[in-house]
Formats: sequence, C-alpha cells, structure tokens
Amino acid sequence: MKNIPPVLSRIYDICIKSAMGTAILLLPLTSLPVLSKILGGTTVAPPAIVFIFVLAVGWLPFYVLRGGKIPGESVPFLVFVVVALIASIGAFFLYFPSYKGYIVQRAELDAIVTLAIGSATYLVVSVWYRDAQRFEWTLRLINISGLIMLVWSFLQLGEIFLHPTNYPALMIRIQSLLSTRSLLDWGFRSRVGGFTYEPSWQAHLLNLVYLPYWLAASVTRYSVSKKLWRFSVENLLLFGGIVILYFTISRIGLLAFLLALAYLFYRINTNIVQWLQGRLRQRPAVIRWRLDRLIPAISVLIIVLIYFGGVTGLLIIWAHFDPRTANLLHFRGIPADLFEFALSGDFAERVVYWSIGWTVFAHYPFLGVGLGNTGFFFQQYLPNIGYRLGEIINLLYNATDLPNVKSFWIRLLSETGMIGFSIFASWQIVLWRAGSYLREKRSIFLRTMGWMGGFAILAFLAEGFSIDSFALPYVFVAMGLLTAASTISRREEN
Repeated sequence: MKNIPPVLSRIYDICIKSAMGTAILLLPLTSLPVLSKILGGTTVAPPAIVFIFVLAVGWLPFYVLRGGKIPGESVPFLVFVVVALIASIGAFFLYFPSYKGYIVQRAELDAIVTLAIGSATYLVVSVWYRDAQRFEWTLRLINISGLIMLVWSFLQLGEIFLHPTNYPALMIRIQSLLSTRSLLDWGFRSRVGGFTYEPSWQAHLLNLVYLPYWLAASVTRYSVSKKLWRFSVENLLLFGGIVILYFTISRIGLLAFLLALAYLFYRINTNIVQWLQGRLRQRPAVIRWRLDRLIPAISVLIIVLIYFGGVTGLLIIWAHFDPRTANLLHFRGIPADLFEFALSGDFAERVVYWSIGWTVFAHYPFLGVGLGNTGFFFQQYLPNIGYRLGEIINLLYNATDLPNVKSFWIRLLSETGMIGFSIFASWQIVLWRAGSYLREKRSIFLRTMGWMGGFAILAFLAEGFSIDSFALPYVFVAMGLLTAASTISRREEN
C-alpha cells in the first residue's frame, strides 16, 4: 500500500491473511449459535462469512482502487447479480398473495443479503489468490479443517454404532457451542452431521470443497504435505471423507459424489481407449481396421458394466442403512403418479417444494418473481398431496417463516426466470471450460486445481437440488479457487 509506513502495511497484510485463513478453518461450521442470534435466529449462520465480510470491506475496495483486476470468469456471475437485482425491482410491479403478514420488501432484503454474502465470498476468493504459495497455504488449512471435521464426525459415527440412543454429555456440550442443533435431535441418531446444522449440509460441504480437492490431489498425486509411506495426507483424508459422506445418509450427497467419480472413470476409460488405439496403429492395416472398431465398443461395454455394478452395489448396501432407499429399490407396484412415487420413497416433501417453484416459473418465465418471493405463492400453488404431509401441514399452520423451494436450480428459475438461470448456467459453463484448460497444463498444481473445480461443478449439479441458499459459502469458495487458478495460469503464460 502506498504512502503507508512499512510496519503498518505489514500488520495490515498479516491481518488480511489471518482473516482469510480463519475463514477457511471455520468452513465446517454452518450455524454458529452466537452468529445465529445476531442474525435473528437464522439456521444458516456459517462464521466464515464474518471474516469474508471483513475482507470484502477492509481489503477488496483497496484492491480495486490500486488497479486490481476482476477475473474474466467472474463476468457472467456479475451479470447474473445485476439481473437478479432487476428481477427483484420488477417484483414491486407484480401481485403477490398475502402470506402470514410477510411483505415483499422484507423477503427481498433477506434474499439480497444472502446474495451479497455469496457474491462477496466468490469475489474475495477469486482475486485474493495471486500465486501458488497462497494456494498451498490455503490447501494446508483445508486439510487441517477437514481433519478436525472428520475426527469429530468419526466420534459421532462411533456413538451411533455403540450408543445409538444417546451421546456423551461432553460431545453434546461441544456441539451446542458450535451448532444451533443439538446432537440429541432425532436427525443425529442415525446420521453423521459433523459440526453442521443437518447431515445433508455435511454432505454438501464435503462434496463442494473437501472431497473435490482430496480426490483431485489423489488423481494428480499432488500434496501439500510429506507422504506417509506411499500415501499422501490427501489420500487418507479422501478415504475418511468418503466414509463420512456415506454415513450422512444424504441421497443427493451420494449422487453428487458419484457424478464426480463417473466423470473421473470416463476420463480414465477415454485415456485407455486412446492408448490402445495408439498401439493398434503399429499393427497391419486389416487387423487395425477391425480392432479400431471392436476395442472402443468392448471398452464402452466394460465401463457400463462397471458403473452399473458399482452403483447397484452401493444402493444395496445403502438400503441397509436408509429405509427410504430400500423403499425405492422395491420396484413392485411403483405408482404411475410422480407425487405418489415420491411419497413411497419418502421424498414427497421435496417434490412438493420443487413443484411450487416450477409452477411459479411457469407463470413468470422471463425474470421470475424476484429474490426471496417464491414463498408467497406457497399456499396458492400447493398440490393436493401436500395436505397429506406432516412437514407441509406444519409449515402451513404452525411455522412463521416464509417457505422456500429447497432447490437452488428451481429457485433460480422461479425468482430470476429463464434469463437469470441461463446466465448463471453460462457462468458454470465458463468455469467448466477453465477447469478443462487447467487439467491439460504441465504444472501439477494447476492440473489439481482444474480437477478440483471440475469435480465441484459436477457435484453442484446434484447438490443444487438439495440446497437453495446463497449464504452457504461452499460453492462460491470452490468456484473462487477455480477462477483464481485460471487467472494464475494466464499470468504465467504472459
């Protein structure tokens, strides 16, 4: 910083770096009780956003004023933010049904604040990492915070198997200091949730930050720590993370990770086919002509059988722990109606939420109804099956909150319309191409970041059907890291 004594500038840099490091270390916490009270009792209260706010206010403006550039990959996202704000302004010209005394201004203000949190997280992360050294430092912190999270999660898992009806008083006390939801809650009797508000959030943060890095590092054999015999720290953390992900019993979470694995196996299969075709070029022309067609077909058949067998095996094992999955695997008497099928699989509530959001989108297809406003139409567009579901009945007659649609993708459609959804999707496509570009680089660090970003984007495709809040920072941290790595790559080329 110009015109500032070197000592003060050094102190300033240390404070900024400490804020970023603390934000990374606190990622496993999603609903800190103290912060939740300050924010009015909300369940989405990750303490990492406090330090992101410090960086957004105390560092980002100075970065821009000193001539710092915003990465090109962030342009579609910034355009989406503008469209979302325009849609929210336009909502004041629409008619909204009354819902428990809520007003549009309050609903939109709450939603815009969460969008600001997500935007600040993405921008700060995407421009703060200017070299590989900062990345390595952060990846070590991700390993440290991930290790602490996994240790606590395995302690929960042990109690679930040994004492499924209760937790030790000390564990209950520690959890009460770090989460607004007690370990005595029924949701933690058979599912692992770590420090999060609910097990599905544990799966969400694993799938978007921790598992993508650990899996990417295992693929490229990259590590920020010394190896233990033939295994890196990331290898061991990946194994532990997969175990904990499994015992979150989050079906969307498992599907998200399987999407990442499916892409990895697809790339491995593609490389094998290319290697075989390269070897075949050394054969006589007639044999080469026949095998050029036979080997890819056989490879595709083998890989399909492996995928089918692996997924089937996982589902059968999963069904022993999750009665909901067991119901879905009983194919006899499958209802023709989607709602009845969802009811038999114990996910009817989710489908009801999605249905309401989709109906809102159908009525307001271009710009939607503005951020946070879908809940006003909850009772008006509620399908009949909703009146048979306890959760929906409680939401209608007992809860005081404005409902949401429980899906990021449906929310984008209903609240920002086709225009906002398309722009957000284009941002994801831009980042996917950036990750693909990085995966072809010679630098093992850049390749790892490319794989990490790709895995996170694929996981988000599934996780977007379970999480609908902009305030959970994990997707924006992952996308920010991918953007920063792409920026570093371009800088090194120039």
